[in-house]
Amino acid sequence: MEPLVKYVDLLYETFGPGPAQKHGYPGHPEIELSLLRLYEKTGNPKHLSLAKYFITERGNPKGQYGRHYYDVEAEARGEGEHQVPAYMERKGAYWYVPLILNGNYVDKSCRYHQAHKPIAEQETIEGHSVRAMYLLTAVADLIRVEEKIDHNSYRKALERLWSNMVDKKMYLTGGIGAIAQWEGFGLDYFLPSSTDEGGCYAETCAGIGVMMLAERLLQVSRST
Repeated sequence: MEPLVKYVDLLYETFGPGPAQKHGYPGHPEIELSLLRLYEKTGNPKHLSLAKYFITERGNPKGQYGRHYYDVEAEARGEGEHQVPAYMERKGAYWYVPLILNGNYVDKSCRYHQAHKPIAEQETIEGHSVRAMYLLTAVADLIRVEEKIDHNSYRKALERLWSNMVDKKMYLTGGIGAIAQWEGFGLDYFLPSSTDEGGCYAETCAGIGVMMLAERLLQVSRST
């Protein structure tokens, strides 16, 4: 336990709202779940505070030097102006990954990193499906253990995003994340039946994430 706590202490010193800290959060949400579980074991308010910061800061368009944290981070690691990862079709895909159907651009974008808006303001479930499930599971855990947040806003966001996923972006099998290119969500009701159509991805990890989120939502509902 002691080495783990020291590692978290370093993260706590590195990330946060202070002028000498990085105003950022992970690209792949997962540590938030671990921090909240650690807090329930240790009772250390720093562990809760860091998890809360990662969740509530996510999507802040002016978090670092008045800019989106991911833009600042990309420059710091020397990423070229026109460098685009394979899973993106244009720069800045934490904002947009354009959806191309039959060679035509569809004016509906996939927010790969769930960082296009603060979580409480997001209208639809977007982006990489596993990341989305881990992030929303952590939000549900935060609601359960933290009193000093706007429970109503985050609860409504969870219900809204869950409903969008289950009603419009889930296969009859329970699979989510239809689009193979970014292993995630696409347009409402666009659930291809084969990989030849660019879909039918439905990763097992995403299915496990759905179960994790469903369990936490049940816990939250029972606590009210």
